[in-house]
Amino acid sequence: MKHVFFIRSLLLCSIICFFIFATKPNSSFQYQSYYKNPTTFLIDTSISIINWKCAHVGTMKFNNGAIITAQDEVKEINLSIDMNSIKNSDIENELLQGTLQNVLKSIEFFNAKKYPESRFESHRISKLHSNKYDIEGDFIIFENGICNNFYGTIDIKNDSLFLTTNRIVINRTHWGVFYLSRNNQYPKEEESNFVVSDTIFLSAQIVAVKKK
Repeated sequence: MKHVFFIRSLLLCSIICFFIFATKPNSSFQYQSYYKNPTTFLIDTSISIINWKCAHVGTMKFNNGAIITAQDEVKEINLSIDMNSIKNSDIENELLQGTLQNVLKSIEFFNAKKYPESRFESHRISKLHSNKYDIEGDFIIFENGICNNFYGTIDIKNDSLFLTTNRIVINRTHWGVFYLSRNNQYPKEEESNFVVSDTIFLSAQIVAVKKK
């Protein structure tokens, strides 16, 4: 029994990684732009992916998303993530892997039934040089958007756009996620012997196609 509890507790590290994206669906999420003569690239959800890393690693998929360009510059990035697509990729035991994925979607963590969608909404996109960009925007969690920035490369070839982010670093406690945190002032009994890092690492590979 102690062995099973230890394994399940270890898996909680990856659970925390996904907290940074949980939010309610927003019916107003649209692909609109106020720039003159904008070009819209719609995300290909079949091949675009989000990667997460903590004690374990895994992926999530996009619901949809759009990247807007105008005057040969990238102006806006709006992304919607499917919280029910949470997957682990480094646990070989199917039972443990399934248990982790179910816990990630449970009411104790993402509550994917109530919060099946997450979003990133850009505020500023600055071209540094060549195809390198500094991207700033809100990561919206539980209806609470917190601004963060990250770096990435953006290439446009014919009717396709390719966005690859550098490592994105986020502190989960900024969104009030203190479970298993060293900074939790009111830990539950089961947290007494376990501490999970507050730091989360994410990255994404996105392919988008020009809207006809």
